[in-house]
Amino acid sequence: MFTRSICLLALSLPLVLAGGASTALIERAGPNLKALLSEPGRKWCPGTQVFFPGQKDYASLTTQRWTVYEAPSYLAAIKPACVGDVQKVVKLCAELKIPFLPTGGGHGYSTSFGKLKNGLSLDLGAFKQVSVDKAAQTVTIGGAATFGDVFDPLYAAGLEIPTGSCTCVGFLGGTLGGGVGRYQGIHGLIIDNLLSLRMVTAGGKLITVSAAENADLFWGMRGAGFNYGVVVDATYKVHPLTNGGEVQVVDLIFTREQNETFFKTLASLSGTLPPELALLTYVDYNATYNGTVAILDVSYPGPKDKFLELVKPFIDLKPAYTEFQTIPWNRLLRQLGFQLNDLVCIKEQQHSMYSVGTKNLSSPDYISAFAKYDQMFADYPETRLSTLEIEIFPTQAVVAVPHDSTAYPWRDIEGQVMIQMSFTGGPTSAAANAANKVAQELRTAFSMTSGYDQLEIYVSYAHGDEDPASWYGKDKLPRLIELKKIWDPKNIFRYDNPLPDSYP
Repeated sequence: MFTRSICLLALSLPLVLAGGASTALIERAGPNLKALLSEPGRKWCPGTQVFFPGQKDYASLTTQRWTVYEAPSYLAAIKPACVGDVQKVVKLCAELKIPFLPTGGGHGYSTSFGKLKNGLSLDLGAFKQVSVDKAAQTVTIGGAATFGDVFDPLYAAGLEIPTGSCTCVGFLGGTLGGGVGRYQGIHGLIIDNLLSLRMVTAGGKLITVSAAENADLFWGMRGAGFNYGVVVDATYKVHPLTNGGEVQVVDLIFTREQNETFFKTLASLSGTLPPELALLTYVDYNATYNGTVAILDVSYPGPKDKFLELVKPFIDLKPAYTEFQTIPWNRLLRQLGFQLNDLVCIKEQQHSMYSVGTKNLSSPDYISAFAKYDQMFADYPETRLSTLEIEIFPTQAVVAVPHDSTAYPWRDIEGQVMIQMSFTGGPTSAAANAANKVAQELRTAFSMTSGYDQLEIYVSYAHGDEDPASWYGKDKLPRLIELKKIWDPKNIFRYDNPLPDSYP
């Protein structure tokens, strides 16, 4: 869940740092990283780059994290220019016991990443290719390409693929946990469209993983893939544009006084959505309305008259603001939701994320959550960039895929409740503590009425403090752990909501 050179490691040349960076910068990295990165005998590919914190433009030349809350810390970053160098880095880190983290889009926000201290960032920023085969109806996507990178090449070919909800999230990172999104009712999860991937294993070997090759690992990669290796690229099946690529959308704003009737209407639609209709609700602070509002964005790649019929229950509530649009599929993420995408994608902010997967849509919980956010915004203005996001996506094509066919455990989730806390100040500030307290209370409340007998969380939305069974499912964990013993027995891939050593 990723750029220009300031230094070059050539075939057999010593390490060169641009801008006259001093040897002291290398020494900060410690003897292991210094040896790893500067030994001439490594023979890195031309174009492979290495960076150290403190160098000029370090932040702009390496992939930075979306959130700095509970973030990993690095003494160096290496950006391989070829797959062979990815293999070398993995081998050397395993041999020297150097903690490292593959970085694609940099959007992962689990607090488990923060357990990596003084390590190495394996920056996949050079692997951003998007190669469309129109005749075969496939696309091959590099390890650092984002959802936003994929839309235009596919749209130009008259094709589409399910994606997540923000342009800045890495496509492969968004795939490995499952891949929920607006088009899942039509095409299934992103993993349901995955044909194969090329990955570097814990032993540094480059392998292909698919239904025909390493099939058991292919099962595990679709739902828990970040536990097993570094994916350098993946190939997916793609589909002709639904409705010719034309999408009907509407954005609505409901004020504080309207929130109860809105949430009751929203919950009444449980289980009734056609496969093309996707609903996203945001509770946030809106300066124009001087208070907390509920925003609804609705998308539907189908006829306009049918769309107007589907959204009529919300229009009849007389929202404070209404904006209808007809937009092409490749502009969907950027134009929907009052163009909030650009704001949401700003990096290096404090974000603390909690979530709950629900089978029931509970209007009392939504109304209570609105009130808690409203009070938090009043008491702690530093939290006013926080959002409660409720993703209600159809499940028809998702549940059509057999439960046992992939490692992804939660195919019948109807609502993804994302409790996104953002605040200024440090991670232990009064605002941060208050926001996390509200988030934990809401996670507990939503889980009690979720319709499940345990906490079920889409692993890519996890906070990182939950039981791994809530990420991977009690029935899937034993097989995933056995795969881990085969493919990563030394547990070098252990920072992204990791698998336990045993279960139960």
